[in-house]
Order: sequence, then structure tokens, then C-alpha cells
Amino acid sequence: MSSEKFEQPLRLQPKTSRILVSLLSVGHIGAIAILFPLDLSLLVKSAIALMLIISLAVSLKKQPGRVGEGGVQTLIWQADGDWLLETADGQSFAATLHESTYVHPYMVVLNFRQENKRGLLSFPLAPDALDAETFRILRVRLKVAGNTPEKK
Repeated sequence: MSSEKFEQPLRLQPKTSRILVSLLSVGHIGAIAILFPLDLSLLVKSAIALMLIISLAVSLKKQPGRVGEGGVQTLIWQADGDWLLETADGQSFAATLHESTYVHPYMVVLNFRQENKRGLLSFPLAPDALDAETFRILRVRLKVAGNTPEKK
């Protein structure tokens, strides 16, 4: 929750970002390519390459817009500052924006904490994941409201 109040809720329905998919692919494939000149046994290189391929597959599956059944598809920043996350199967739950949320002109990473759950839910958003106006409004609201939850 944020201390800043807004007139209207901000509804985010991110789609798969070509920018993030490209960066993930280049990074993982580049790491695999670097394995070849290393002085390691073929078995070790194959194991590392397999882990990198699995990592890429998991990372691509977690991309907003590509989440499977039951995954979060809509994020709503309500007018009172609370966040509501809606899943593909119609369920919704409240989440708190974590202070580790990152805002940059070319990237926003929304980190949420759910009550009674460990870890964070992260949503990396590049400019092409949302329409330009929604991405701009999100960045401005995060800057104005701050990334930290309301102190109690």
C-alpha cells in the first residue's frame, strides 16, 4: 500500500515483451556459447548447457502474458493505493508492493509480497509489455507514490 491516493485505479494487463524475451534468449544462448572454449569435460559442459536451457524455458514461461492457467494476468493498482492481482481462472488476491520494486524509463520490475506466503512475486515490465500511456502512468505513479509500503 502506498500513502498516495489516486482518483482512478490503474489496470495493467501486460503482454509478452519482445525486448525481455530477446534479452533472456541472448543471455542464455551467450552463456551456452561461452561453454565451448572452456577446458571442461563434455559431460560437465552438457550438464551446464542443459541447466541453462531449463533456466531459459522457465524464465520465458514466467513472462507476463505467458503465464499458465491460474497465473496472474491482471494487476490493479486501486485508487486507495492497494494492489489487487487477478489470475487467469478468475481468482483475485491482495498483494503489497515491496520496496525492492525497480523503476527506470526502460524497465519496471514490480515486486509484491503476499500475506502468509514466502518470497516475492516479480513482474518485469519493459515498455512493449504495456501500451505507452499505461507504462508512462505506471512509472509516474510509482515515482510520486514511492516504492515503499505505507509505514504502520
